[in-house]
Order: sequence, then structure tokens, then C-alpha cells
Amino acid sequence: MYVNEGRLQAAIVRAIKKQYPTAWVFHPVGGPYQETGVPDLVICADGWFVGIEIKNPRPGESQESITSRVTPGQRAQIRAINRAGGTAGVATSVEEALDLLARAEREREERDGHDGHTDLR
Repeated sequence: MYVNEGRLQAAIVRAIKKQYPTAWVFHPVGGPYQETGVPDLVICADGWFVGIEIKNPRPGESQESITSRVTPGQRAQIRAINRAGGTAGVATSVEEALDLLARAEREREERDGHDGHTDLR
């Protein structure tokens, strides 16, 4: 079923907020003073920094075609976030977006050697 990108983004935000209720989710609106290629969603959840570029699959569109729609600026931002220790990628569904957050959690656990939660008592 074809859903426009705005509706897909809204569904992704709802799913993130449901699974990670304390997550901070930001949708940057592009403008002349913003760097090019910033992901559609910028998220901080449980101390993980995640950037999600949303690409809505068109009816019958191949994964290769979807990937070709990621602009050079978007690719550069995804690489920069990943190099800086965050997690970023492209999502074409709610499931793929949640998989990126799960990947961020796994990567942090591997890097930090614990479950990622800090006891502040």
C-alpha cells in the first residue's frame, strides 16, 4: 500500500514515541541556513543519537531505485553521523526505522560494554 512520505514519517514518530516514550524526536525543516542533507528525523533516545532519512517506496519500486533517491548530501550526512559515533541510515518503513534505533542500542552496548542505562541515584 502506497503512503505518502509525510504519513510514513508520522507513523514512524508515533512508533518511536510508543517504544521509547522519553525519546526526543525532531523533524528539521530545510531552509537556506541549514546544511544540506540533514536527515528527516533526528532522535536522541536513551543517550543514543540517531538520524533517519525517510524514503517512501513507490508502488513496485525496487530497493535499488529507492537507494538511488538518496542524495549525495544525505549520504554525506549519514556517513558523518555514523563516523561521529551516532547511528544513521535510510528507512522505508516503520520497521526499518525501529531497526535503526535497535542498531543504535546494540552499538552503544558493544562500545560501552553495558546495557546503556545509567543509574543516576
